[in-house]
Amino acid sequence: MTAPDLLFTGGAVLTMDGSGDRDGVASVLAVAGGKVAAVGGAELLATRGPRTAVVDLAGGAVLPGFQDSHVHAVAGGLQQLDCDLSGVHGADAYRRLIAGHAARHDGAWVEGAGWYGDVFDGGFPTREFLDELVPDRPAAFASHDCHSLWVNSRALELAGIDERTPDPADGRIVRDTAGRPTGLLLEGAVDLVNHLRPTIDEDRLRRALRQAQDSLHAVGITAWQDAIIGEALGLPDNHDVYRAASDEGWLTSRVTGALWWPRGGGPQDVERLVARRASSRGRFTTTAVKIVQDGVCENLTAALGRPYVGHPGETGLSFFDPDVLREDVRDLVAAGFDLHLHAVGDRAVRECLDALEPVHPQQVRGDLRHQIAHIDLIDPADVERMARLGVIANIQPLWARQDPVLVDTKLPYLDEGHRHAHFVFGALHRAGVALAMGSDWPVSDPTPLWGVHTAVNRTAPPADPHALDERSQHDPLLPGERLPVLTALQGYTRVAARANRLDHVSGTLTPGLDADLVVLDRNPLEVPAAELGTLRVRATAVAGEFVHEAWDRTPTARPTPTA
Repeated sequence: MTAPDLLFTGGAVLTMDGSGDRDGVASVLAVAGGKVAAVGGAELLATRGPRTAVVDLAGGAVLPGFQDSHVHAVAGGLQQLDCDLSGVHGADAYRRLIAGHAARHDGAWVEGAGWYGDVFDGGFPTREFLDELVPDRPAAFASHDCHSLWVNSRALELAGIDERTPDPADGRIVRDTAGRPTGLLLEGAVDLVNHLRPTIDEDRLRRALRQAQDSLHAVGITAWQDAIIGEALGLPDNHDVYRAASDEGWLTSRVTGALWWPRGGGPQDVERLVARRASSRGRFTTTAVKIVQDGVCENLTAALGRPYVGHPGETGLSFFDPDVLREDVRDLVAAGFDLHLHAVGDRAVRECLDALEPVHPQQVRGDLRHQIAHIDLIDPADVERMARLGVIANIQPLWARQDPVLVDTKLPYLDEGHRHAHFVFGALHRAGVALAMGSDWPVSDPTPLWGVHTAVNRTAPPADPHALDERSQHDPLLPGERLPVLTALQGYTRVAARANRLDHVSGTLTPGLDADLVVLDRNPLEVPAAELGTLRVRATAVAGEFVHEAWDRTPTARPTPTA
């Protein structure tokens, strides 16, 4: 073996390619030419040469770079560039941020995102709150889950929304007891306002992607699946900015795109997406198609098998008729796409499985990687069916804790049976369902180590601003659904790489694969479970090149040549 470019030593090398609790652990990693050259023990130290840089892990660990299997990176970057409410939790904090932003920006609209409903009386914001802060211009703020839009009276007026405006088929205008719009628009109703909002130009999209990429690298992410490529949810088409970033060489991440499937799509849309897939290249590929089948429980739009508590006859929305969904899935699978299906409620999950079951033989033959994202609720019978069909569960582990937004704005709508079928990660894992981890950022924080912490403990990581209360931190949600640490880590590495169709280049520290790496300050397999959320990322590398560095003060921690 020729002298490597990098040697990692002095800690744990977690390859993520083992199946047992202690499998896949080594002590030295060699990197050459951007590839994993060798994994082993102290004998590899003899291969170092005069140009080899040595990284002393200082008791920490190096792992495959984390991958997020469900993220909206450009949307996250745009949110950070605007009035971002996601870093605080409370009506007074929102008031300060919105007022300050409005004072600093003189644009035609005041815009932002990231609010949580539990901070408001009744669980929902009102136009009156925004009217006090922004009385003279239209204002629009997307919820943290991106399924609701909070607007002021001026925005409602411009959109012509009043007590006579009918609800669209795929959404709702929230109204008070007199029938007047409250300022909250759900699901498809957001389009009544979104088409009036200022256009996001190419320069802003580029800045948003750069901002997002820096943020994701900082938490150890080297690859992701963008769960919406196309014009959707009030955001412009992000396809071309990804392709430009790849062509111009500043896309340092690997990105798999899930192309947006429109409601009412047909054969002509399949042809359009096939052409779009052929145009992606480099570090940006579009091998999947995203279909959203329902909404979310908090606003009663997730599709449930039984009515919401306190709302007789209300079972949520299925955005695609099940027969239409089966036809669309059949056509897209025939065109060679992986399906990325959004399903929150148990009825939506079943409808997605019903659509996937007829194409199961084609999945076996063609190695398609279909996945159902979120799965807040699932019928126990469908857990076994997911395993049998080989469908990947694309889960957002950070949601599986008893935080205020769940306890105050979601659980009250769920009956006892649904509460015990809630984020059943352990049951899915025991049944043999592959678990790919994602954040859904900007819906929730993208930090993989926070997701690992919550998946393992079923409580919130210590620094999460949305879950600092005693219950969130110490009272686990369905503790029997905890995951082993190694399983959670594999969900952000090996399994996510498979879901992202990147396992041929990354996801494990296997010789010959690209050296996509994350360096942690401690070994996640050795720290107490309660400390997983406090681990820090010291460096992130893609193909052997550091794209983020935050080395501590230990002199030997920084990579240094041996001579």
